[in-house]
Amino acid sequence: MKQYHQIFENMKKSNIGLTGLTDDLFVDYLMDRFETEKKSILVVTPSLYEANQLQKIINYRTNQVYLFPMDDFLTSEAVAISPDFLITRLETLTAITHQEPSIVVTHYMGYTRFLPTPKTYLKSFINLKIDQDISPQDLVQKLTDIGYKRETVVTSTGELGVRGFVLDVFPLGETHPVRIEFFGDTIDSIRYFDEETQKSLEKIDSISI
Repeated sequence: MKQYHQIFENMKKSNIGLTGLTDDLFVDYLMDRFETEKKSILVVTPSLYEANQLQKIINYRTNQVYLFPMDDFLTSEAVAISPDFLITRLETLTAITHQEPSIVVTHYMGYTRFLPTPKTYLKSFINLKIDQDISPQDLVQKLTDIGYKRETVVTSTGELGVRGFVLDVFPLGETHPVRIEFFGDTIDSIRYFDEETQKSLEKIDSISI
């Protein structure tokens, strides 16, 4: 990429546009801008397929790249309840609200999607802590309302499971799921657990979901 850096710099100074680049050369240009300017970049492709492919290529160069997908063929109502797309969109929104430089790849349908302001989105997070009063049923309802999928065993992001007064949930942006135990309608303990062995890893005092 170094051999192109000066060319890219000269183009920026001269306001010269780029067209017809191969995917690899485009990613070289994109990464040059991203690494030198330290600013977030939004890339819009014609289709979901192209956005998905481009995100995979960029991901080889940086883990600060996120996909914001909408289905090109389904109606907006169907897309709104598509679990896979919903979780991916939420992961992307959560990442970019941290205000660290990142690359977001989307396509026309994703670009035209109406989104809340960052402040409004952050207000939708559910903050939980030990000794907090909240019924397990209310918490499960809130989680399902924002897109979490109920499963018997929690192993992937966006899943939740309930066994009596124990709630397992895999929050967005977390490496491991958390297990929340209740005493009646009060949170008694919160701890991370291994999604493969289901064994406890670490006790924590609070979690934001």
